[in-house]
Amino acid sequence: MLLYKTPWELQPVFKYGNYDSDSDLPNTMKNTYTYGINYFFNDWTRLQINYVYNDFIGINIPNNLFMVQLQAKF
Repeated sequence: MLLYKTPWELQPVFKYGNYDSDSDLPNTMKNTYTYGINYFFNDWTRLQINYVYNDFIGINIPNNLFMVQLQAKF
């Protein structure tokens, strides 16, 4: 995971993941790439916007995600 907090309260994010759900079966390997940005309203509130690209090795499954999350501490 790579991220960097800028002086404008924005934080670009890149994350790579690799997962094999069953190593005994072929075509179960998956690479996941997450591109996103976080915006910090203050020390307690953050808005996250992410796009997740899932790349299944050997098969073509459209399973990409667009996610928005608001996180607040109490």
